Amino acid sequence: MGMFDWYTPVPQLACPRCGTTVDGWQGKDGPCGLFEWVQGMRSPPRQHVDEECAIPASDRERFRLPAHFEIYTDCELCRAWLEAEGSCEGDVWSRIELVGATRPRLR
Repeated sequence: MGMFDWYTPVPQLACPRCGTTVDGWQGKDGPCGLFEWVQGMRSPPRQHVDEECAIPASDRERFRLPAHFEIYTDCELCRAWLEAEGSCEGDVWSRIELVGATRPRLR
């Protein structure tokens, strides 16, 4: 398993196929430190690792997202694979747009 980051759009996005609110967004365009990025925040407020392995909050302040990035998830209800593109202004995640919803993924 490769490293990635978690992403939380604000407000949450809905699946264009069934309308269900989706979460669990991941992406590999950021620092890939298992950080959680929240739209509207400059740096990641959390890191999804054991506490003793986490980078201190004061050190997380130096991490930033790229100007443009891609994230993805699947809808828990209809299993559609969703992709979205995000962008930053002044180092803050400011926009997110769904760009694709494809057939359900096979497990």
